Amino acid sequence: MAEGRIQKALSGFYYVDTGAEVLTCRARGKFRKEGLSPLVGDRVTVRELGNGEGFVESILPRKNAFERPAVANIDQLVVIGSAAIPKTDPFLIDRIAAIAALKGCEVVVLLNKCDLDPAEELYRIYTAAGFPTLRISAETGEGLEKLIPLITGKLSAFTGNSGVGKSSLVNALAGENIMETSAIREDDDRGRHTTTHRQLLLLPNGAMVIDTPGMRALGMWDVSTGLGETFTDVEALLGQCRFRDCRHESEPGCAIQAAIENGTLSRERWENYQSLKREAKYSEDQSAYLREKQKRYKNIAKWSRQRKFEDGKR
Repeated sequence: MAEGRIQKALSGFYYVDTGAEVLTCRARGKFRKEGLSPLVGDRVTVRELGNGEGFVESILPRKNAFERPAVANIDQLVVIGSAAIPKTDPFLIDRIAAIAALKGCEVVVLLNKCDLDPAEELYRIYTAAGFPTLRISAETGEGLEKLIPLITGKLSAFTGNSGVGKSSLVNALAGENIMETSAIREDDDRGRHTTTHRQLLLLPNGAMVIDTPGMRALGMWDVSTGLGETFTDVEALLGQCRFRDCRHESEPGCAIQAAIENGTLSRERWENYQSLKREAKYSEDQSAYLREKQKRYKNIAKWSRQRKFEDGKR
C-alpha cells in the first residue's frame, strides 16, 4: 500500500502521484456503494498492481470538498474574471466567494486581459470588499510577479467563466504551453470549454494549481453561512441605519443607500447580496420541507407497521 494525491481524473481513471511514480488507478466498487467519489486533490491510499497501475483503496480525511468544480483539499479559490470578452458578471465572483467561505477557503480575484480592458469597476468593487485583487494579463505577463507569492506553497483551484483565460494563465505561469487554449466564439462572444477535466499541476515556483472546466452556471448551494465573510462590507453597513427595521430602499438615514450614493458600495454588489440571501432562504426552506416530508413518511410507515401488528393479534 502507498499514499499519494490524485492529480487527474478522466474517464473513470485516477492518476495518483505517490512521490515515486504516478499510478493509473481505478476506484474500488465500495465508493460507488457509499455514494462517494475520489476527487482531484484527494490524499488517498492505493494498492499497487504493477506496471504503473493500481486501485484507490481509501480516501484520507479531507480539508474540504467541492461539487463544482469537483476538487478537494483546496487552500484557495482563484476566481478569474475579465471586463473584456467574455465579460464576467460580478454575481459569479460573489457566489464563488460565498461558497469558498462556506468551505473554509481563501479567495483571490484575478482580473485577466487587462491589456484589453483594465476592469476598473470590478477592481474597485473587490478591492473595496477586501479581497486580494490583481489586474493581470496572461498574454503580456503583466501582474504575474504579484500573483506568484499568493499561490506559492498552496493548492489553488483556478475557476471562472469559460474563455476568461484560465488555461492561458496556467501556461504563462508554467513558462510553456501545457494546457490547450482556444479563441472566443465570434457568434456570441462566449468562451469554448477547452479544459474538459480537472488536473492538478505543479508549477516551477512550487505552487500547485488545478485548472477546472469553465462555469456558465453553478448548482444550488446553501451559501447562507458564507455570506457574512463574503460581504463584510455590506453587513458592516446594515447595523448603521437610523431605523432598526430599515428596508434599505428610500428610508431616511439608510446606510446602504448612502454608501451607494457616495460610491463606497456598488449597487450591483448590494443587489448580489440580496439575491444570494434570497437563494439561501429558498435553500433553507427546501431543506426544512424535505426534512418534514421524510419525518412524515417515517411516521406513516411506523403507523402502518403498528396497524399490521394489531390486526395480526385479532
